[in-house]
Amino acid sequence: MNAVNQHVIDLQTVQAWCLDMSQSIKQRDLDEHMQLVSKKINVYGMPSKGVIDYKEWRARRKYEFKNESLIALNHQDIKLVGSTAKRLRFTANVTMLGKDGKMVIINKNVTLELEDDDAWRVVEENVNDWRVKKLNLESF
Repeated sequence: MNAVNQHVIDLQTVQAWCLDMSQSIKQRDLDEHMQLVSKKINVYGMPSKGVIDYKEWRARRKYEFKNESLIALNHQDIKLVGSTAKRLRFTANVTMLGKDGKMVIINKNVTLELEDDDAWRVVEENVNDWRVKKLNLESF
């Protein structure tokens, strides 16, 4: 397989993972969502604390799903920046929409890893920056 074909396959893998992540949020399916997250996850650069691990990620999503405070998550401007047989690294702008109309737009670097069960899961995220916007959802 040539490098161009491999790049296309890697990008499709990243895009499929992003779509699955968005679907799990939309459906508020915690089990499906956590299947996309490695037990080894570390998130760096969050404003509230130094590093978020698996337990904290799960607790945050469980709270958001229970309270329906997070209603959508979308990845845009996805760029594959590195790949090996077991790891894919990409950058993206991720928009999180809350039911209160609060939109958080996060620019981040994401690393997916092909784990032993042949599932791609996020193992690391580095938040580069974020901004918050407020939408008037009543106007929609």
